[in-house]
Amino acid sequence: MKIATITIPEGKKFRFPASQSLSVWTQSAKTDRIFLAFLAGWAGPVLVSLLFTVISYASLPNQIPLFYSRVWGNDQLAQRAYIFLPTLGTVLLGVFNLAIAVSFHSKDKVLSYLLAGTAALVSILSTITVFSIINLIA
Repeated sequence: MKIATITIPEGKKFRFPASQSLSVWTQSAKTDRIFLAFLAGWAGPVLVSLLFTVISYASLPNQIPLFYSRVWGNDQLAQRAYIFLPTLGTVLLGVFNLAIAVSFHSKDKVLSYLLAGTAALVSILSTITVFSIINLIA
């Protein structure tokens, strides 16, 4: 175990066990094929959804049906700029989950796989939702 030492201005030295650096954690995640598959399963649908949304944005009407949990009618409608919300939410959740997954990868691979798999699943479902909305009104 490595021992790190810190010296404060009064001249006192503090010794404590040094923890693993982030580079050790990320190095093990970089070589794990299952983790990389989950990463591709998250990034691929996000990029496809973003590209499809940008390409078809000009053909969308001013209001789109986005909020399916609300009562049928005007309550479901949102401005067309809100079509980026599912993809943005997927990116935020994915970055958060994958950052935690990388930090836990060397300690607990099952938790790391669950977090990365959840990010990939949410990405796929979000992409299906965006495709459905755009194809419904375009």
